[in-house]
Amino acid sequence: MEPKTEPARLIPISGLRACMVNAFARVGIPAEFGEQIATMLLDGELRGHESHGVHLVRYVTEEVRRGVLNAQPNITTVHETSEALLLDGDRGIVVPAVQAMRWCLERVKAGSPMAVAGVRNCQPVALGFYVRMAAEAGMLGFACTNAIPSVAPPGGRTATVGTNPFAYGVPTGHHGAVVFDAATTALAGMAVQLAAEDGRELPRDVLLDQDGYPTTDPSARSRGGSMAPLGYPAAAHKGFGLAVMVEILAAVLTGAAIGRDLLDSPGRFGCTVWALDPAPFMPLPQFHRRMDELVEQIKQGDRMDSVVELPVPGERGERRFKELTDQGAVRLSARTWNALTQVCESLDVQLPGEAGSV
Repeated sequence: MEPKTEPARLIPISGLRACMVNAFARVGIPAEFGEQIATMLLDGELRGHESHGVHLVRYVTEEVRRGVLNAQPNITTVHETSEALLLDGDRGIVVPAVQAMRWCLERVKAGSPMAVAGVRNCQPVALGFYVRMAAEAGMLGFACTNAIPSVAPPGGRTATVGTNPFAYGVPTGHHGAVVFDAATTALAGMAVQLAAEDGRELPRDVLLDQDGYPTTDPSARSRGGSMAPLGYPAAAHKGFGLAVMVEILAAVLTGAAIGRDLLDSPGRFGCTVWALDPAPFMPLPQFHRRMDELVEQIKQGDRMDSVVELPVPGERGERRFKELTDQGAVRLSARTWNALTQVCESLDVQLPGEAGSV
């Protein structure tokens, strides 16, 4: 007989936010910072990205308690010019990167055609959040970060760089922002971790065992395995090359821990963000019209018989975000609810009430 599957729980978004902020406060994270972190985790959950959603409240609180992350980071300016900024995030999570993107947006609004900010000693988590900030402000946005080494070069067996994601966000006229957020590996690292927790096999060619051969066993990663680069096996050099470029932009350039140095310096990741004003290239209405034209060409193309629509990057997540926000509640999987329950019980925080069960 198959094991009984626990139902998802329908939780009011406002109650869920308050619960997370309270949990963060219990480990010393100030309310203002806790709100920013909770907003990011909710954003991921509402857009359908469980791997970067509410279940990470456990990661945040555990890493703060271990001293890997700083509950009250003293974010300092290392260097600043009119269009470039370097911050030291003091092992903060989310908050230093939000501050960096806000600075970029302020500089562009003040008249700079482009502004770039790097942050060392920071864990940004989900990059789509930052580039969406730029797109919603009418600008093009970019963000990238390095990660714990989990990717070996093609033909190698020693993990040297991480999943090293990057993201772009672009505003349109009548359509929502076009947002592309992806790891430079065939699958996000957190997705592999969740598969291991669930005891699920992975698709072939997303994970390699300790000898460098494909495996569908997610636990192989904890036994010396590595993530397959984007494009594996036919074009692994492309994904690995992108990962190296992200390592340069996010870590080498900012002074963060590089590659395998992160193994001895947890929490000292680096990230780089920038915002670009399209106005110097052409009038904004023209740019918006051209973006709309591109989106419409993509969506109006011929489809295979089984395909319902041709979405642009970020469209499905945005649609889900708006629907759930309007409803005021989100369904949490049993895994995510259990993670939240563990955190609340360990910190004596009240769980949010349910709006119902499905």
